[in-house]
Amino acid sequence: MTATTRAHPIADRGALAVLGLTLLFVAPMQAWVAQARGTAPLHTGVELRMLAGAALLALVLPLVQIVLEIRAVGGPAIRGNRVGFPADTGAGGRVGRAHRNLIESLAPFAAAVLAAHALGVSTATTVAASVLYLVARLVHAASYAFGVTVLRSAAFYAGVVATFVILAQLPWLR
Repeated sequence: MTATTRAHPIADRGALAVLGLTLLFVAPMQAWVAQARGTAPLHTGVELRMLAGAALLALVLPLVQIVLEIRAVGGPAIRGNRVGFPADTGAGGRVGRAHRNLIESLAPFAAAVLAAHALGVSTATTVAASVLYLVARLVHAASYAFGVTVLRSAAFYAGVVATFVILAQLPWLR
């Protein structure tokens, strides 16, 4: 990039989002490694941070969808009351469907994480499952947006399994 050109503002925001998500993973991964080595207390709140990361993803996906739809149909169509608005197609439609799918899976995951937190259950297994859930949902959203169906399905099922693993660690289910 030369001194006379500037990066696109959306690219700047994308870089900031990547940086934010990277920072979101650093502390939890360090805590997870410390737990695995037995050098940290078990209850470090990694599961809650992964839940917060999933909530952040749920807030970011509609913004990505809006940007993609503005690029597809133009700003005036988006700002209007959307009567006669074209069906969600293309990348914007796929991101919207990924968001709806995330919202549907977020409720059981949140219930599992909050129940584990309330019961004081935080093990290497619950930490790994919560990290797996967030990574799976990030992969799911990206693969949905780019139309990679096999990876999308695998990521969806990984998130479901991660939620079941957390629930299986709760004492009332043993």
